Formats: sequence, structure tokens, C-alpha cells
Amino acid sequence: MPSENRLSIVGIGPGSPGLRTADATNAIRLADFVVGYKPYLDLISDLLPGKQVFSSGMGREVDRVAAAVDLQEQGSVALVSSGDPNVYGMAGLGLELAARPSAVEIVPGVTSFTAASCCAGLAFRECMAVISLSDLLTPWPQIEGRLRLAAETQMPVALYNPKSKRRDWQLLRALDICGTRDVLVAKNVGREAEEIFYTSSQKLIEEESLRERINMTSLVIILGRGAFRGKACQEAAVNLVGIGPGDPGNLTQEAGSILRASQKIYGAQRYLQLIGDLSSAQKVAHSGPCPERMAARLKEAKQMAAAGGKTSILTGGDPSIFSSGWRILDPAAGVPVHISPGVSAFSSVAARAGAPLVNDFALLSSAHDPARLCALAGAGFAVVAYNVKGQEIAPLLEGVDPMRPVVLAQDVAREGENIMILTAEDLLAAKPAGFRYTLLVASANSHIEEGRIITKRGYESKYCY
Repeated sequence: MPSENRLSIVGIGPGSPGLRTADATNAIRLADFVVGYKPYLDLISDLLPGKQVFSSGMGREVDRVAAAVDLQEQGSVALVSSGDPNVYGMAGLGLELAARPSAVEIVPGVTSFTAASCCAGLAFRECMAVISLSDLLTPWPQIEGRLRLAAETQMPVALYNPKSKRRDWQLLRALDICGTRDVLVAKNVGREAEEIFYTSSQKLIEEESLRERINMTSLVIILGRGAFRGKACQEAAVNLVGIGPGDPGNLTQEAGSILRASQKIYGAQRYLQLIGDLSSAQKVAHSGPCPERMAARLKEAKQMAAAGGKTSILTGGDPSIFSSGWRILDPAAGVPVHISPGVSAFSSVAARAGAPLVNDFALLSSAHDPARLCALAGAGFAVVAYNVKGQEIAPLLEGVDPMRPVVLAQDVAREGENIMILTAEDLLAAKPAGFRYTLLVASANSHIEEGRIITKRGYESKYCY
């Protein structure tokens, strides 16, 4: 195989071209071959002229990956995955079947649950669990155990694959386990016939007509501890823009368009530097504690909006995941805000490491609860803890399987990026110092090969390969 022939597993976002990243677009444009599920290829039809395209239908995941791996012998290949490749996507199977995992590139994308959250003005400030209700690849007792564990501490839960024509009882069971809470239902996120609405778990249980609006293209997000329900609108003069983890290649088309149309852009100095010359707008950084900074940005943005101007307030990663952007979403603030989703930091870390998140996973905003991290990892979740200090690593990993692959990452997609991919045992022995780390404990059934984390998604239970 020629050394330049790469297999890129590309996250195209939920569906809208506006939520594609520049890196995703470039990876597809540079590929000789594009392989994917037919409905996903239809979403990127504008990028396919001149390409050799190979498509297949539902349930042919192994065939698609095998075709992509074979085509890599002839040229560069883009294997398309909707949303983000590490969120129930093709990253795991692609690395599992690749002849050389080190020659595979994972291109992160905007995930459906964060895109839906941004559209609805929903932000997660403390924690988040993401669980698929499909028991096709994961036994139901494992799924139920993870639901119960998340419910014990009132974690918000995003349910993927909540209901199909042949699977209708699992959603009712999940709602019952999680108890009475507010619920966001999002259908066809970023696509035609998009439908996003709030309800409650009790109403979903009681009203069959509500449940009938849910299918396999839907997400059910159960709100919980630390979830902030604000207000967002489709278009506004004030924009909360997720710029991704750092590299401008992670910017979506929508984010780029908003920034270029803004007269003023507010944000931390490091974020303003990252967008570089993308916009000629005046760039303003405020100092002081976070609440005061966000209040000052919102005040100036409101003044600009009242004068007929357009502004952007930047967040790193995605605005819905552990950012301070929720502070401007209070309906009492009296200003319409549009939220533009971004590639989340956890997506970028996972992509750099390989495929550590392709099964159920949990996100923690800090390292303050080692027992919870250990319990989540023990139940098979991948777990991502933000804002970890070197001295916190030992207690966090103390109860984790010593052979479980882990990632310790700092400044991902920025200058000075530092990533360690080791077993938990080896990371403990390394005794890293420093701060501002992201710690990722890979999903169960993971191993390290050629410096990449490969996680089995469970396809071996369906297919021989």
C-alpha cells in the first residue's frame, strides 16, 4: 500500500451542511473513494462529484468497512459516519478491521445530542451519560445496569436508538428507571423534518401518541443534575459560537459564516487567537472572574444588537458541554440568542486516540468524584473527566482495571498538544505532573494497537469477520 493512501473515518455532523467541519469537508474532497451508508452519502452529495462512491444499506456496516479497507490499497478513502465517528459510529469497526491502525485518521464531527441541545438552549454543567437503547450489539442487562447507575446520581442521559418498529418497550423501561424528569425529544436533527420539543418522562410514559413521534432518527435527552434549560432561537443578532477544541479545521461552516458576518467577537484571548484572520470583526477579551466576564460580554452584545449589529460570543469546544455559555441563555436576560454547535473536546481527544468511545460513555466536568468514575468504568462506560490535575490521576484510576486503556490529553488540537495513550497501570506508574488535563478511560472491550485504542462495538456477535 502506498504510504500516502490514508483511510479517513469522517464525521459529517448530524446532517446539515452548516454543521460539517472544514476538516471533514477537506477529508472527503481529498479522497479518491468515498464509502458510506446511502442516506448519509445523500447528505454530502455536494462533495461527491468526481469521486468513486460505494454505498450500502442498513445492517451492512462490516461490508462497508471491509470495502473501505480494500480500497485503501488503491488510493485514499473517506469512510463516512454521521455525527461523530466515536459516538456509535464507524471508528471502532474501522480501526478493528484496518490492516494498519496507525494509517487510519479519525475526523471528529458535531454529535447529534450536542446539536440538539444547542438548538433547544440546553446546557450540561456537571455531568452527562450517553446510552444506546439498542440491544442488537449490547445485551439488555448491561444497558439496564448503566441506566440504573446513571439514575442513581440523577445524571442527565442522552438516549440513542430509543425506539424502532420492533423495539418499543426499552424506552418505557428507561424512562421508568430514570424517574420523573423533564425530557427533550429531538428528531432528524440537522435534517429535513427536524422536530425538537420538551416534554416530561411521565407524559411520554402515559401518552402513546407522543411516543409514536419517536423513532430511530430520534434522540431522547433526559434532563438531570446540572442541566440548565435556557432559551435559544434559530437566528439572532447575538450568537454563542462553539469553535471546537482549537484547530480552525474543527470550525463548522455555520460557525465560520457567523463569525465573518459579526461586527464584534467576544471571548477569551486564546479563543480569539485561534480564529485568527477568519473575521475582520473587532475582537474583545474581558478580564476578571467568569461570571463577570460573561455578564460584560452579554451587556455589550445586547447593546450592539439594539444598534442593529451582529455579535458572537465564543466558547471552546461545544457550548452545551461544560462551557460558561449557559450564563447568557437565561430567558430573563431578554435577548434572543442563537447557539452554534461545535466539535466537543471529548470528541477531539477520542479521535486523536483512536476509538475509545464508540460504546456508551459518560462525561464528568471535574475529577472531584473518583468513586463515581470507577463505578461508571466498571459498568462498561467509557468515561471522560475534564480539568484534571496530575495529583488527581492516582485516586481517579485507583479502582479502574489496570489493563484498561486510558488517554491523558492536554491542549488537544492546539500548539503544544500532549497526548499519552497507555494502560491505567502504566499511566499510574508514569506519575504525570501538571494541570488542565482531560482524562479518558476507554470503553470496555478496548485494547491498544500501534498506539491507537481499538474498541469492539459488538459486531462480532452478529457477523464473522
